[in-house]
Amino acid sequence: MASVPFTLYTHAGPGPNPVKVAIALEHLGLVYNTIPLAFGEGKGTVKDPEYTSNVNPNGRVPALIDHDNGDFTVFESGTILRYLADKYDPSGKLGGTTVEERAEVNQWLAWQISGLGPYQGQLIWFLAFHEQAHGEKPGASVMARYQNEVERLRAVLEMHLASGTRDHVALGRLTIADFALLPWLKASAMVGPALKSFGEYPAIDAYVRRLDALLEVQAAYKKAVPAV
Repeated sequence: MASVPFTLYTHAGPGPNPVKVAIALEHLGLVYNTIPLAFGEGKGTVKDPEYTSNVNPNGRVPALIDHDNGDFTVFESGTILRYLADKYDPSGKLGGTTVEERAEVNQWLAWQISGLGPYQGQLIWFLAFHEQAHGEKPGASVMARYQNEVERLRAVLEMHLASGTRDHVALGRLTIADFALLPWLKASAMVGPALKSFGEYPAIDAYVRRLDALLEVQAAYKKAVPAV
């Protein structure tokens, strides 16, 4: 049995997905070590054959090893969050206590994983990395597609949070859906003026500030996101 119960594989650079898991681990009081992996190929990267053979065949982070559960290994951030909620939160508060509550949490978890994350992630790629990787600027129509979809998704979240008094995205309490959303909302700072400021989304702005003030969020960012 390992001396530290969990190993969390993270980015060697900034990235919003591993910190989702770190927030959950911090919230649950679970002790973990982090192993940062670089992008690219070779030793110590997400494509390292040792990593893809033994931890995550998809060659991405995060991945989590639960040493106290026979070195059970889980990859994909949403699945890791669900695993931690189901196994280590007997109260059910983080993941839902009924089928209906779990569906409410899961729909926003899926919304982030299938919508906000991929579209904003592509926008970040085209703005920050595409020209360096391919020697050409991305086309205006490509940029517009991702910008418009991210803004559409933000408008959906803004309307949801602003309707009634919603401090959280699901169940009126802190859940794994909030852990999934916060890092991607914070990561929008990477694209600068390509997206509207949160000043134009007051409910989202208040939501981010509220979650960012949580001690477990601050601890997770300190441990799982390298300073840049």
